[in-house]
Amino acid sequence: MADVGSVLQTLLAAQQLAASQQQRVAATQLFEQLKAGDVHASTAVATEMINQQQPAELQVLGYTLLQHMVGNRWDDFTPTEHNQLATLAYNMLQQGAASPWAIRSKASLLLALIIKRTGAELWEAALPQLLQAAATEGPVMQAQVCMVTKYVADEIAMYGDDIAGDAKRLLLSSLNKSLSEVLPFLQHMLELNFSAAGAAVQSGIRDAASAHVAVIQAALQAANTYSEWVPVGRLKDAGLINACGFMLNTTEFRDAACDVMRQVAGRKQGDETPEVFRAVQEQIAEALINAAAALLSPATQAELGYEGQHEEFGLTLCETMATLGASHLGAITNPDKKLAFLQHMLSFARHPYVPLADKALPMWVKLLQDAATSVANATASSSAGGGAAAGSAGGSPRQAAVALPPECIAALMAMAAEQLQMRAAHVPTEDDELPPYFDTFADYKEAMVQYRARLSSVVRFAAAVLPEHALLGAGRRLEAAVAACAPGSGTKPEDARALLESAVHFMESSFKAVWDGSIEQQPAKLQAVVAAMEPMLQRVLAVQTSDAQLIAHQARGLEAFAKLFGPRKDLAAPAVGRVFDILVNNLPLESGGGQQPPPGKLPPGWRETMHARQFIAMVPLVWTKASPEAFLPHLEALASRVRELWDQGLIRAGEMNALQEAVVGAVTAGPLDLQASVVEWVLAGVRAEWTSPVWQAHLGSPQAFMQRYTPVEADGAGGWQLGNQAARWSIYHHAHLAERCFRTMKAPAATSHPLAPHAEWAVPQMLHIVANIHALYTPAGREALGPVVAALELAPQERALYLRRGPVGKAAAKPAEDGGGETGDDGYASVGGTTPAALRAWLRHMREFTYQTVGLLPIACPPAMDSPTLQAAFVQSAFAYLDSLEHQHVRIILRHIVIPLIKTLAERHLQPWVLPALKAVVPHMHSRLTRGWGSLQAPAGPSSTEDSASANDEIIRERLLRELTQEYAQLLKELAMRTVDAPGAAAAAGFAAAAAGAAGGGGSPPGGGGGGKSLLEWLLEHDSNTGFSAIATAVGGMCWHDEAAFRFAMLARSLVSMAPRDSRLYQYVGGQVLQAAISSLAGETMATHQADIMALIRDILVQQLNDPSSPAANVLASLPMMTPDALQQFCKQLGSTGSDKQQRDLTKKMLVAACGKASLAALADWKPPAVTPLAEPKQRLPRHGAGGSAHDEHSEAFTAAAVSTLFDRH
Repeated sequence: MADVGSVLQTLLAAQQLAASQQQRVAATQLFEQLKAGDVHASTAVATEMINQQQPAELQVLGYTLLQHMVGNRWDDFTPTEHNQLATLAYNMLQQGAASPWAIRSKASLLLALIIKRTGAELWEAALPQLLQAAATEGPVMQAQVCMVTKYVADEIAMYGDDIAGDAKRLLLSSLNKSLSEVLPFLQHMLELNFSAAGAAVQSGIRDAASAHVAVIQAALQAANTYSEWVPVGRLKDAGLINACGFMLNTTEFRDAACDVMRQVAGRKQGDETPEVFRAVQEQIAEALINAAAALLSPATQAELGYEGQHEEFGLTLCETMATLGASHLGAITNPDKKLAFLQHMLSFARHPYVPLADKALPMWVKLLQDAATSVANATASSSAGGGAAAGSAGGSPRQAAVALPPECIAALMAMAAEQLQMRAAHVPTEDDELPPYFDTFADYKEAMVQYRARLSSVVRFAAAVLPEHALLGAGRRLEAAVAACAPGSGTKPEDARALLESAVHFMESSFKAVWDGSIEQQPAKLQAVVAAMEPMLQRVLAVQTSDAQLIAHQARGLEAFAKLFGPRKDLAAPAVGRVFDILVNNLPLESGGGQQPPPGKLPPGWRETMHARQFIAMVPLVWTKASPEAFLPHLEALASRVRELWDQGLIRAGEMNALQEAVVGAVTAGPLDLQASVVEWVLAGVRAEWTSPVWQAHLGSPQAFMQRYTPVEADGAGGWQLGNQAARWSIYHHAHLAERCFRTMKAPAATSHPLAPHAEWAVPQMLHIVANIHALYTPAGREALGPVVAALELAPQERALYLRRGPVGKAAAKPAEDGGGETGDDGYASVGGTTPAALRAWLRHMREFTYQTVGLLPIACPPAMDSPTLQAAFVQSAFAYLDSLEHQHVRIILRHIVIPLIKTLAERHLQPWVLPALKAVVPHMHSRLTRGWGSLQAPAGPSSTEDSASANDEIIRERLLRELTQEYAQLLKELAMRTVDAPGAAAAAGFAAAAAGAAGGGGSPPGGGGGGKSLLEWLLEHDSNTGFSAIATAVGGMCWHDEAAFRFAMLARSLVSMAPRDSRLYQYVGGQVLQAAISSLAGETMATHQADIMALIRDILVQQLNDPSSPAANVLASLPMMTPDALQQFCKQLGSTGSDKQQRDLTKKMLVAACGKASLAALADWKPPAVTPLAEPKQRLPRHGAGGSAHDEHSEAFTAAAVSTLFDRH
């Protein structure tokens, strides 16, 4: 390493504003060398850097380097050097009076870290000296002592995972003992310096005042740390609660004081004395009530808004009160105080500043939920004849539901309705103005969606407590909204929309509450609710308007009455008739235009109108699903009307599908022969087209498919467009209708199924469509698409999502329309367009219709799985051109086809369905993931510019790879979970059993109790190459830098119990799996799962270490610091104990000693012995078993903070 002077010069140069990128990189590399180099040399450099004569930038770096040495390399110093470091830290603390806060804070943290590493004796020795220094050396030292007390508590209580068990217990005990000195000290600092600061201000000594203010702030921050875990009674006895309550009245310190109170308000009672705990919470509540009264006065209300003087404190205070009210409102014993508390929180909820109002809602939701639960329990007890009082405390440790006054609940309902009407009934759109207190449209939308959800919860839970009041309120608001929507009302259109939307939202939330699961057992309540809902239904049906947005709200309102038709079947026919009337007359189509695809250039308002029509068309679908019996008598009339409207061109294809699905939904309540007739009526037209030789010829080859559905032609303006819109439009809706039929039609108990004959022709054709779509992604397909090949890439919105860059403001949030009239949102209306965006949407939907249909077949239409025609089409088409597909497409195939089949197929269908699927997918995934992760984890070359397109592409590829990896890990998990050959069990929790206790040969295999085996073991028996390919991917994946690595490790652990039954697997577990498990400990990914990985290693060693034919001993012998004597001693010790805990401890100590280089990172350079390739099966060996079962928990947690020192402990 260079001399100290040049080191300092290099580091300092990089801190300058004018530093070049090369200088910054050189300084970063040098600093990393200092952290990893010789501790004495690095400490000498750091000591020079923290000299007060050095620039502040160097001092901060020096303290950072020393903190690293103390935190991560403490054991490299001698005991004498430990003492020297402690002396150095204390001296720097004393000398830092004139230093900036950043340096003084660093010095305080350094001393805290040294105390943590040295142990309890240093803390007990240092605390009296620190307190004495604070008493004699003025406010600067007082602030630093406060910081030291904070950092010591933080490091021991919050970040002590890297301290050995006994040392941590001693430190915690010492910290607890010191509370009797630390807490009064903090209170004294607050009192002393508050008075001193006031006196300094009055005397005009600003520097002195600032020094005292800094002490108060440091003391409050320390109090905040202690308030997280110190018994609240001790905080009260020390005077800290009273002091913080006083500080709430000061502008400078109220935020920090309120933070302390928020910590205490969120605490649970635990082992504390109930009386003391409640007294503390009541004292805090009184202080909060007084502070809120001052803030909510007419003179200060406006200052609670955006950029107001009290904005930040108002948010903190409201959140603190909400925390206390949600958990400890019962602690306020004075009725007047409790009423004042509730009134203040209601005022906060009504405040026009949305972020402030939103802070109050969680408390109200919680209290109303408790009240609703209490009412439900009382109803259930009454129905059961028990007569138990609801809300009794019983033996539950949870707080009993607090009875809110009925007036309060009514006021909350009114508040929620007002807020919904004013600003939050709808999800924000790109046309809404972005409030200045949100940085991006995405933030605004997320916040408002959450706010609206909370308001809905307020209405719903309040309605459960006061159902009559809620229904009356819903009726009044709906009546006013309908009157505003009437022609000639004089109401502005935007106001009418807001009124109807909020009224519908309130009504919907109320209905969800009053029509609960118990209403069928309460005839009187049911009769009252039905009587209240029926006139509201008539009002919504009577809305007469041609405004698309109003009709969309009307449709949502109509959906809310779905359950009403159960008890009032007489309302079904008139209601459906009115829906048809709205669809045909209120938003009429041009004559005959219903069967045509969208126009090439969308006229203004076209999209909004079509969306509103679709919403209305889906209303009968919602109704028939909820109350099929009510609509069953009207099937013939309903079907005839749908066909009539279609023949006349008065409904569009999507609307036709929705109405036909409604018919299918209604017939599910009828007999099988009627179901078969209705399905035949719905799908006859599709079958006639799809079974014709002309249509099937279009699927005969990728070239024929592209010529028919994706032809590229000139647009007449010098550009290109997609031709044959009508063909794409037609096949899209036919495939959609087929998929919806399979999804809607429930599987009957009988062996026959109304959809079985239709599956025979529909599903093979859908699979052929998908195979041709897959072919578009081949080089030949891409070339054929030419100027519209962008349709195969991610949409701009998808790219933005993967880049985690939400649209900023309105302009970026709303995609511009292209020349073809198609927006870039890839939405439903774009599938019939002529642009790449339209083709992208069409391709996505067509794939998903097929994938989901195939995945649904085992539960939606079980008899179809016996069809040889379907099986052949599945094998031929489902995984065609897999190598050419993008990561995201393969992931959807795994999610919607392969995983559902693994989970739900009957055992007799595994051979014809799952086995071919795995033969196609497993080797492909092994190659794809191995190649992808090999590239991702390879040493990086020259980096791209930060915002360049290539850098963004790299980010997106990585995230797509991680998603695919996690999906495949889920697939392998399902293979291990599914149990076969077990009497009476289609699936069992074999994977969970393996993860909990797969040890030696004596361990139970997956599904053990039922005598079955896991599907993974079944795969190894039926196709060993495919099975080992799956295993190889999981074992390799244990060392990938992704959370999926742990899932792979758990699958690897399930192999241990299977290994004795397969000689090839036995060798593989003792070699490759053991090697991968040990190697995975070197990565940060496993930092939070190291106890499980250690258990996996122990399982393998217990099973195989003493077997001469196993490669396990050779793997251990190759560890960096392993010696023959050490290995022999370990084998002897491991074999001599049957205790799981002792075996775990021995394994951990062995790895500690054998790792070398004082770090798990050394395993990254470990070269384990070569293992036999999977392609060379071994002769079966005798079964070797060993005792031992799964561990309970590691006695010591191995967290990310402890990784670097794990192998230093002996």
